[in-house]
Formats: sequence, C-alpha cells, structure tokens
Amino acid sequence: MALALLFGARALFRTLNDGIVDAEKPPEITVATPTTVDSGPTTTAEATTTTATIRIPGEVTTRVGNGAQRGGIAGAGTSLLEQAGYVTLSPKNAPPRPDSIIYYAESYEADAMQVARLLGVAETAIAPMPPDAGIPIDDAQVVAILGRDTTLG
Repeated sequence: MALALLFGARALFRTLNDGIVDAEKPPEITVATPTTVDSGPTTTAEATTTTATIRIPGEVTTRVGNGAQRGGIAGAGTSLLEQAGYVTLSPKNAPPRPDSIIYYAESYEADAMQVARLLGVAETAIAPMPPDAGIPIDDAQVVAILGRDTTLG
C-alpha cells in the first residue's frame, strides 16, 4: 500500500512539474531557417534546422516602439515585458507602421520569438536587427515596433 502511494505521488509530481521551466537550464527550441540551393538550371528552397537556447528573460534587454499612432502602446508593451522579467529600456515613438515587427540581435532569434508571443505579434514578423530600427536600439538585443495591428493598449 505504501509503495503504491509512493509511486502515485511521484507520478503526480511529474505531472505537476511538466509545465515548470528549470531556470538553471533554459529550454531549447528548434528554428527552421529557409535556405536556397542552386542545383544548376533550377533553384530549390530547403529548410535548415538549428537548435537555439532561450535565455532567462532577465538576461535579455528589450525596447518597445510605438508605430501604431495610438497613445500608450509602447508603454503597455514595455510593462508587459517588464512583468515577464525582461530588462526593459524606455519606450519610444516609432515611425508609423501598419504591422508589428520584432527585431533581434545576432543569436537572439529564440528570445525574439518569446517576446513576439508575449506581445501578440506573429512569429513570421521577426527579423534580424537592421542598422536603423526606426528607434534607438541602445543595448537592446530585442526591439519590438508595435504597428496599427497591435491588440495592446
């Protein structure tokens, strides 16, 4: 009887623990990156799969820009990321945009995906950081420019 209770408790603990992320070992995600292969007269696209580690939010500096032309959008996004544990820089106004975009510094793509999920931005709207993101980047590794399509605010 005691043995049955022990195994039952272990199974319950495993079930409850399944959704918990170990802060010492961040989860890994798989990212498919399209590549082009030139095979003579035809060119084909293939997907290359790489594994990226998502950093603990406190290790990622973010900045949110308001391209939605509605007051408080960048502040709402910054507050949301701050509550999730991200390091946040002051929100900025950005040039008007119809759609939101998330920019990431080299090796921060997986973190940008997490930020996109939190802000309700499509993962297809993630791109490498350009030299000019439309707002000051400073030392941010992930920059979100929220456009008119945002549901925040």
